[in-house]
Amino acid sequence: MKHSILLFIALYFNTFGQTLGNGFTDIDGNQYNTVIIGTQEWMKENLNVSTYSDGTPIPQVTDPAIWAGLTKGAWCYYNNDSTLGNTYGKMYNWYAVAGIHDNDSTTPNKSLAPSDWSVPSANDWNTLVNYLGGNAIAGGKMKDTSFVHWLSPNTDATNISGFTGLPGGYRASASIGQNITATGHWWCSDYLAPFSAKSFQLSWFSGSLDSNLFSSQAGISVRFLQTSTNGNESIMNQLVEVYPNPAVDHINIDFENSSKSSDWGYKIVDTFGQEVQNGILHSTQNFLQLTNTIKQGIYFVEIYDDSNFLKETKKIIIRQ
Repeated sequence: MKHSILLFIALYFNTFGQTLGNGFTDIDGNQYNTVIIGTQEWMKENLNVSTYSDGTPIPQVTDPAIWAGLTKGAWCYYNNDSTLGNTYGKMYNWYAVAGIHDNDSTTPNKSLAPSDWSVPSANDWNTLVNYLGGNAIAGGKMKDTSFVHWLSPNTDATNISGFTGLPGGYRASASIGQNITATGHWWCSDYLAPFSAKSFQLSWFSGSLDSNLFSSQAGISVRFLQTSTNGNESIMNQLVEVYPNPAVDHINIDFENSSKSSDWGYKIVDTFGQEVQNGILHSTQNFLQLTNTIKQGIYFVEIYDDSNFLKETKKIIIRQ
């Protein structure tokens, strides 16, 4: 019986393939471990850099009153305590994520991420969520299992994905830190409304991964996603071609490998991750009429295999 349990655990962990990536070193010399999760390569640790990728300093701001009035990039430590940086990294406002380093609207933004990496979009996070089985259970598969960091009961924490999410808390616009043992938060690149941006959250009392909005002036954690052709694009098998792009009333989904086309599915999602159309792909060449409810804008076509695992994502523009 004991051997059966151990075999089950081994197979369960292998399903999600805790395969380490190549890691990277930021411009400040900080080294990060990375992990392959499905078709993506993620940082296993929170960002701890104090400069943009071109060497431009990001200011550290400790005064809550000054922090609350910022409209350009800044970072801080939780509770202004530098001893926490090695564990939880730095917290950044969204302006740092966007590379807004001054108040001159004509100045090009900087890049927080180094070459071949990016701050993940909401769609990137949704790709991760879908691979891990959906929002309701993805969080437990992403949380560090230790009670050294997480408040008990740290519900459903297994970390089988290898993401190793920690409860770094957050800094509201006029505070110096809240919830360091209870919640972990990470920025998206998506700016959704005046003075607010999207983020994703893990919690001590839940196994879910939740999306929410934070003030752009809040301070939370950042992780990067590999974007180079030697990274996650090579993991993505480039199985399909989606065209025309831009599209008006239809799209074609063509498989490059005909053996991969049997009863696979597709979803079209908007930039908020909301599904607007879905269906089954029965052939190597698929003509799909777009529904009248799809409005003009940017969308993502997600391709799922017959086990409902996300295999590839394609960005498209739909015009009316």
